[in-house]
Amino acid sequence: MDLHPTATTQESTADGGPPGEMTTCAGARAVITALLRPLKNASRHAEADAHLAVSELISNALRHGGGLTGFTADLDPDATRLRLQVEDTSTEPPHSRPTPDPTTPGGRGWGIIKRIAVTCSVAILPGAGKRITVTIAI
Repeated sequence: MDLHPTATTQESTADGGPPGEMTTCAGARAVITALLRPLKNASRHAEADAHLAVSELISNALRHGGGLTGFTADLDPDATRLRLQVEDTSTEPPHSRPTPDPTTPGGRGWGIIKRIAVTCSVAILPGAGKRITVTIAI
């Protein structure tokens, strides 16, 4: 029996989409809330960081990655880190604009994620697409 909470799009979705399909950032944030709320050591700050990171990851997959193909959120064994994995159809790695124009929206998401996360990695998937994995201290 697995004692460590895990939420994946294969099990259910919190946004009302069919099983196996996370369709909104709000749905992913609800999954994170469900994972973190029972923990006594999880701070509101960590939850806010996780919500921001997953919103950026999913919106980037939808806008720039050809569509979201997978989402997983789980806790490490000692429940001190949250791992987020987002997959999309593009093999293009994420990047930040060197100096985003303060008057233009966009171009800040990957930089925000890298500042929030303890670790970030990008893996090209066999066949097509990529998986971005980030861990956030809770």
